[in-house]
Amino acid sequence: MSESSSGAYPDSAVTDSHESVESALKLVYGFRSTQVTYVVAKLGLADHLADGPLTATELASRVNVKPENLGRVLRLAAFFGVVAEVPGERFELTSLGRMLGTDAAGSIKATAIMLGEEHYGAWGSLLHSVKTSEPAFEHVYGAPFFDYMAAHPDVQATFDAAMSAGMDVMLESLCDAYDFSGSRLVVDVGGGNGSVAAMILGRHPHLEAVIYDQAQVLAAAESYLTAASVRSRCRLVPGNFFESVPEAGDAYVLSNIIHDWDDERALRILRNCRAAMAPGAAVLLLEAVLPEHGSPSVAAMADVNMMVLLTGRERTEKQYAALLEAAGLRLSKVTPIWARESLIEARPL
Repeated sequence: MSESSSGAYPDSAVTDSHESVESALKLVYGFRSTQVTYVVAKLGLADHLADGPLTATELASRVNVKPENLGRVLRLAAFFGVVAEVPGERFELTSLGRMLGTDAAGSIKATAIMLGEEHYGAWGSLLHSVKTSEPAFEHVYGAPFFDYMAAHPDVQATFDAAMSAGMDVMLESLCDAYDFSGSRLVVDVGGGNGSVAAMILGRHPHLEAVIYDQAQVLAAAESYLTAASVRSRCRLVPGNFFESVPEAGDAYVLSNIIHDWDDERALRILRNCRAAMAPGAAVLLLEAVLPEHGSPSVAAMADVNMMVLLTGRERTEKQYAALLEAAGLRLSKVTPIWARESLIEARPL
């Protein structure tokens, strides 16, 4: 007689144990789904499958890889729900797989490539960061994150595209959450390709904007802002926000900037904004706000990502309030706007 049938281990306990093992293994096996999704995105398979199912051989000839090996990867992609196996040994896109298409609404193609390349390698050395407090990225790639991107334009371009993915929904929410009608000049600090400023200017024809970032980053802003039909109302200003920021702005927007840096460097940025802002101006931070202990949150993933890539962190509302106060600013309002993102408004003390 088995222990379970004798009552030592009830059937429900065995079932719970099996479910726990399956859940634990899903966590452990996560790197495999990341890499399969990366391969699909990097090879552009969703674009090739957009017009209908193809065999692995047909796909392989289009992307110049080994048919047998691609077929094996596609069967695993089917297990993960990215494609479906259909008659004739063909594969077709699922609704999930369509999100990896270049022109898909809300495409995550760039994000899948970014996470499958340098981010993936850096996260493989998470333990190094835990033991040393040093960014794993620099340990693996031999250069700080932003310096590495400056030296690798293709990586910078993928990063910019990934940061823009899904931004429209968040930025629409930003425009709904903050009244820009009393502003004249928006300074987008660390503005990258200008997507944040473009959305704000698109909603508010009376506004002008300064896009402030490193010179090599601003190259992408020229085309983005032109395509958004707001280039004539923007100035592209190269510079270093640790040293200064453009003066006389009515709203200083920092989208996922402060979380990149430790408190000392975050304070330097905020103090520069405080020194430059016009009377009555606001500092607007778009950031994930960590809940206090006891409330597990997806923001914890972003927090560890900052530890792996940079020297920064996500912060609680109390931590942001203290940081802003040290910079001569008062946290006036926190408004959840989209997913894990919140709008943090600050005014001069």
